[in-house]
Amino acid sequence: MTYAWKRISAIIEKEWKDCFRNPALLSMAALPLIFALLFRGREEVGIGVLALPINMALTITGAFVLAMMVAEEKEKHTLRVLMLSPARPFEVLIGKSAVAAAMTVAAVILTLFIAETPALSPLALILLLVPSIVMYLAIGTLIGLLSRTSMETSFIGMPLHLLFLMGPMFGSLLNQPAVDLMISYLPTEQLSLACSKLWRGGTLADALPHAGIIAAWMAACLLLCCTTYRTKRYDA
Repeated sequence: MTYAWKRISAIIEKEWKDCFRNPALLSMAALPLIFALLFRGREEVGIGVLALPINMALTITGAFVLAMMVAEEKEKHTLRVLMLSPARPFEVLIGKSAVAAAMTVAAVILTLFIAETPALSPLALILLLVPSIVMYLAIGTLIGLLSRTSMETSFIGMPLHLLFLMGPMFGSLLNQPAVDLMISYLPTEQLSLACSKLWRGGTLADALPHAGIIAAWMAACLLLCCTTYRTKRYDA
């Protein structure tokens, strides 16, 4: 256990230093905060739309920042060395995700503060955000593993980003029950629905079904991420 923690700590320290040397990563992490300013005190846009800055903080900081970090390792040809090192897959994944996870938590908290959204109970916030953050980190790692360069992460990840964020907005325009059903199960839509219920006076029990669906997304993304990691281990 001691050796595992030392390996994880070494990876976290390396990622922390690399992150602050890359202005593109810092700019990407700041985007949700800039977007949150547009929603500051704008409750007239509708209580459901107020969850959009939170979803942006999760998708951009959680997924895209980590994807760029992983893809940058591939560009430098250091990812394969890390994969073939004595560090086990979960140690590498935890170490590489820790910095992005910290940035995501900070982005969500600052987004809630800047956008001045209605308050949520801390327990409900944890229940919804923990599986969401883990899911987006797994997606970000997956995008990074599938990308050859950090620039390519935008091409691979953007369709998913647009689906998660813009799908609920444009889905209603199609007026197709099947499309509406699929969109209703997107993690971003589930988070928005849960926040809406809580902001309207709902209890923690009202958010549990939505948290369960997000947790199912998390489990599926983790499984896909770990499978892809093992597949890419020898050709990263």
